[in-house]
Order: sequence, then structure tokens, then C-alpha cells
Amino acid sequence: MLWRYYVEWRGIQTPCLEMGHSANGLDYSRSVAGGSLVPRSPTIMIPYPGPCLDPGVHDVAIYLRPESNGVKVESTMLKVIHGTADYRQALNIVYLANLPGDFIQANRVIEEHYRLKIRFARQGRKAFTQTMRRLFREAFGVPFEEAHVLGAFEALEELHMSEEELFDVWVPQEQVTHIHGQHVKCHRGCYIVNYDIPRLLHLYAKDTDIFSMILRSFLPYSEIHRLITEISLTLKREKILSNPALHSHVFHYSKGPFEQILDGIGYVYMKDQRHIPLSDLSFLNYLVREGCREEEILQAVREPILRFRGQAGELEEDNLFVRTYEHSFEQAHRVYTSRVNGP
Repeated sequence: MLWRYYVEWRGIQTPCLEMGHSANGLDYSRSVAGGSLVPRSPTIMIPYPGPCLDPGVHDVAIYLRPESNGVKVESTMLKVIHGTADYRQALNIVYLANLPGDFIQANRVIEEHYRLKIRFARQGRKAFTQTMRRLFREAFGVPFEEAHVLGAFEALEELHMSEEELFDVWVPQEQVTHIHGQHVKCHRGCYIVNYDIPRLLHLYAKDTDIFSMILRSFLPYSEIHRLITEISLTLKREKILSNPALHSHVFHYSKGPFEQILDGIGYVYMKDQRHIPLSDLSFLNYLVREGCREEEILQAVREPILRFRGQAGELEEDNLFVRTYEHSFEQAHRVYTSRVNGP
């Protein structure tokens, strides 16, 4: 199991905990009055140490998708990091945890993490801004007003499909696009928004535990991207992943500084089940030290479709996560401070 592998690798002198069980082999869940169960506690193998104050850092969160073969994927990831000299010297695992499914459900981690995508999957065409409607027309060559645009949940009913069937529908590349971080797939004359969300919510059950970790590094994102590629190729060689390009079906990683905040909000906890102070997240801490207000930062993370001032002074609507993809802290800060409030 991962925990034993990691303990042996790092030489940590601590009881080895298997995923989902306590040191004595019993389930973490405990009975309370009336026979109900309280959520199992997270297993924190490496507690998060707090923020790094160097603006050249990246705290990249990685967590596994519920459909992945957890133990094999986890051990493969760690072997790639440990077995490659460059990564072993340049990457430091500063957080390692297993979050039980019932704990995730009780804390509504998934609903909050995918808040925007879930809203689009529920509201469909009603959620599209005017800019998104223009981008839709440019992508598909069809006026938005004439298109049959459905949120994923509405599509399930109209097309009489299951969550898995909707997710597995293959369409040509030109029939799929991303608009402000929302996936749109054209199938049977319908433009389906965030078709993956119903399946994702279905997979996150109370008995589905999630492995998560944070890699702290001063490598640029180009090198982080190279690491992810190497992990994906290794997963293919191990016959865990059929196509390296589909690594997002198996694991997620933070693709920019604002995603580092979002992932930290969702998946970084202390041993007593409390969330870490959000000001301890490295990039959020950096922004606050640069004079940004924490409540405004968190609001932007929750509602990331914003307007920004372009280089020529024009207003541009965009998704904050998309606009800061693979940015450094300084670059992402400049983008954030270019946002425009009000008309």
C-alpha cells in the first residue's frame, strides 16, 4: 500500500496506516447516539507546514479522481518523483493525505470545488454571458440564440442517457470546445454544457477515498508539465492509463496559482479535521502581502468569470483560472490586479 511504500522511502518513524483503516485495522467510522456514523477522519501522513514566502515557489496540489486505481496510481507517482534525480532534488512533498469519502461528503468538498461547473451543468444556456454566447458562435458557427443548448443534467433527461453514457459519447474534435473553462459537446443536435459533471458527482460516494498531496517546487510550470507527462507515460507503461493524454481522467493537478488556492481550499486539512487557515496557502499569502484583500481573492476564486483590462486598455471577459494558466506568482498577481469591477 502507498502508506507503507512512502514510510519506507522517507524513513518516517510512524505507525503505518493503510488507506481507510486505523493502525489496529479497524474502520475509522465511529458509532454515535442513535446508531448513526460520524465521518472518518483524514489520514494526514505529512502535515502541511504553512506557506513559503518566496514568490518563486509553486505549491502544486495533486489528487486522484475517484475512478482511478488508487494504490497503483499513488505508488507510480511517488516512484516517478523519487526515481528521477532532477525531480527528487527539486520537488518536496509538503502535504500527503487520504481524505475519506464520507468526510468529503460531510464537508461538501466536491460541491464547493466544482461550484461553477455544477452551476453551468444545471442552468445550461441561462448561465452564458453575452461574451460566452459570442465565443460559442465563433466555435460552432451557429448563433447561440438558435442553438439547442442544454445543461448536462437536462441533457440526461432529454436524451434518456445515464451519466456514464453521456460522458462516454465520442464526437469529432470540432464538436467540442471550452468556453471560460466550461466544456461544451455537440451530440445529436444538442450542445451539452459540462457533460462530465453528472458522472463526476455520481462517482464521489461516501466510500470513495481521495489521495491528495502538495508538491512544493521552484521549478517553472514548464518543468511541472514535464513531470506530469512523465507520470502519464509511466501510467501507460504500467497499463493503468490507455492514453497519456487522458491523465485528467485519473488525477488532477493545479495548473496555475489560483488553482493552487482552489485546490488548497478543497483538499488541505489538519489532523483534527479542521481546514488549514486559508492565509497559510502560499499564493494567497503572497497576494495578501502584496496588498490584496483576502475576502476579495476568495470571492474571485469562487466566481472566476471576470472582466479584465487588456494591454491596449480594452475590457476582456475571461475565466481567472484560464487567464492565469501556468503563470508565476508575479504574473498571476498582475492579471488579478487588472480585473475591473462595476460597469
